[in-house]
Amino acid sequence: MPSPDNLLAFDALARAGSFTAAAELLGSHKSLVSARIKELEREMGAALVLRSTRRVALTEAGERLRPHAARLRETVAQARMAVDETQSDLAGPLTISTTSSLAQYVLGSALSEMAAVYPALKLSLQVNNRLQDPVADVLDFCLRSARSHKVHDESLVARLAGYASENLYASPAYLARHAPIRQPEDLATHRLLVMESEQTGGLLLKRGEQLLRQPISAQLYLDHYPLRAELALAGHGITLLADYSVQRHLARGELVQVLPEWCCDYWPIYLVHPFRTPLSCKYQTFIDFVLPRVAAALPENRRQADHEGRASSTR
Repeated sequence: MPSPDNLLAFDALARAGSFTAAAELLGSHKSLVSARIKELEREMGAALVLRSTRRVALTEAGERLRPHAARLRETVAQARMAVDETQSDLAGPLTISTTSSLAQYVLGSALSEMAAVYPALKLSLQVNNRLQDPVADVLDFCLRSARSHKVHDESLVARLAGYASENLYASPAYLARHAPIRQPEDLATHRLLVMESEQTGGLLLKRGEQLLRQPISAQLYLDHYPLRAELALAGHGITLLADYSVQRHLARGELVQVLPEWCCDYWPIYLVHPFRTPLSCKYQTFIDFVLPRVAAALPENRRQADHEGRASSTR
């Protein structure tokens, strides 16, 4: 098969009429154009050009090849236009994946807002608690928790959105019916709604530099934040919830943090996408629009911003 680069050099020569003019058309060197023509003649097994000191002329084989080389140039130009349109257009599909809790409490509102601002975009949110690979699963973006997932490899880019923490919560009604909880040991007499792995190894609690592994007893294992929150709101027990999932319930007094001086977990959250350079306009716009909104939805980010604001006001 003849080299496309060699055919494009031949097309430029056929249009320009000389090696010097063809080199100017291609933004190349005369010697490179000459070398490509010689290589093309070897590939085709025929003389294509008659050379003279002033001008070149095409042989019969060259004349027959000329329209095919011209069509290749037109095809390449059309391909460039198509790619340029995808790079500059704010339209078309974008597929995003995340977990059920991040979808419900963090990402869903940001995507709804973006859909209103950019109506030509077709946003698709896939809610899936299993780890998905943006490349293998043909996804544009994933919002991932680094606590349980490998965030990225060399084929992916991971952009830090912020941090989340996990703490113990219960309804005021549940706490009113049961013995008070003043220290971690008191959890042993309460009903906890946790994952099985948390029951097996005990509940890891952190207070400053202090770490404590507290044995607990559980009857119902749940690896689903929305269901945990629903059962805790109904007074069925104490559960572990991410801070971003409980803000409205805390504001309404529907949930109360148990052992507020103790934290159970803390982890980063990343917006992950396939490695592409340069980024299309659609990709860059999505990142610029969604990433700060995801960051603002994470309470740890707001607490950090408040702390930095208070620190700067005292200086």
